Amino acid sequence: MSERAQRFTAVAIVLHWAIAAAILFMLPLGFWMHGEAEDGNTSQGVFQAYQLHKSVGLTILALSLVRLGWRLLNPPPALPPHMPGWERFAAKVTHWLFYALMLGLPLSGWLFVSAGWSIHDDAPLAVPTRWFGLFEVPHLFGLDRASADVREDAADIAFNAHAILAFAMIGLALLHVAAALKHHLFDRDAVLAHMVPGLPGPGESEPAPKQPLRLAVLGGGLTLVAVAVIALGFNAVQIASRAAPAAPYTIEIAEPEAPLAPEATPDPVPGGVTAWRVDQRSSAITFAYVYEDESGSTDFSGRFARWRADIRFDPNDLDGSSVVVTIETGSAITGIAAHDGALPGPEWFDAAAHPVATFRSTRFRARDGGYEVDGDLTIKSETRNVDMPFRLTIEGDRAAATGTIEIDRRDFGIGEGSGDDLISRDIEISWRVDADRVR
Repeated sequence: MSERAQRFTAVAIVLHWAIAAAILFMLPLGFWMHGEAEDGNTSQGVFQAYQLHKSVGLTILALSLVRLGWRLLNPPPALPPHMPGWERFAAKVTHWLFYALMLGLPLSGWLFVSAGWSIHDDAPLAVPTRWFGLFEVPHLFGLDRASADVREDAADIAFNAHAILAFAMIGLALLHVAAALKHHLFDRDAVLAHMVPGLPGPGESEPAPKQPLRLAVLGGGLTLVAVAVIALGFNAVQIASRAAPAAPYTIEIAEPEAPLAPEATPDPVPGGVTAWRVDQRSSAITFAYVYEDESGSTDFSGRFARWRADIRFDPNDLDGSSVVVTIETGSAITGIAAHDGALPGPEWFDAAAHPVATFRSTRFRARDGGYEVDGDLTIKSETRNVDMPFRLTIEGDRAAATGTIEIDRRDFGIGEGSGDDLISRDIEISWRVDADRVR
């Protein structure tokens, strides 16, 4: 019998140990992540752990597909002739169950993240999946565009399946290891030696003949596996160092469907500039930023759920026009629990000490077919003069205005001292205001 027939091929051995190492890394990481999220820990370390977990899981899926294809093309060594029928049957069932789990675990995880739903917060959680930061992985079945009910149901089913398969993998792995040790220590056959390079089978009197190509594949492949394990371990240590839970905040974030009503309806001024009443149902103040870590850059956006504006504007009387916007800083919402929990805190908006941010205009002027308003933007008691270009259309008693500016959050002490350099300094603020003329 040739050496190829007596042992697994070099490629099969490398794939076996690569997948085994990845699974051994993933199982404790997954249970740790779930426990931290259950305890309300939404630190950047936990967020990065999820990103790493997704990347390694997709790698396991790809390697398992390759391993399955290789197995079909290259049959494994024959089982020892002394094995009874029931044990042969159990061995074959166990191996095919492993393939089912190696494919089912990452697929259920992929389905879960595709739903974009947090089972811990029972709220949308649309976070892109980037494979080790190199490219974005598409969502399965277009779930990211489905209704909230469909996404919630899909996330619940996928997560429960993922958890059940994880426990099944643990049980099957323990059974597999116990069976391999039984064959080597008690049955004294070569089952374990077939998969462990350099391990002589019991009773082997002569070493297997050297094959340069096989040795090269084994040496190179297993070296890459070892390097990957070290890199993952180093990454895990870094993640753990960033996983300290954020201090709890007592600010209650307003719900998006409960916008802050104006303190008073602006009254028309006889002979003065036209007053406008904001339509809160179709108006919004939003912000966008970039989160960047080892897995790559991810664009996020949010909105302020509670704000009001006192607008007095006449395109024929720009000098007499004015606007004052008041925003509740504690109402910032992104849909990402880790970010929403931190935004009201002292290192970010400090909503307890600075509950509102304001913009007060100082001058309006026409510009490039639109308008520009200069004014003072105050956040956390820091005031900066900003120029905001905007487009305006007025049809009868209805007006619609849109504009976008970019600010440096450090100018207002936002995020300063938090040690969080993962959030971009430049923040894009966009706004749309629909308003009705007050008569």
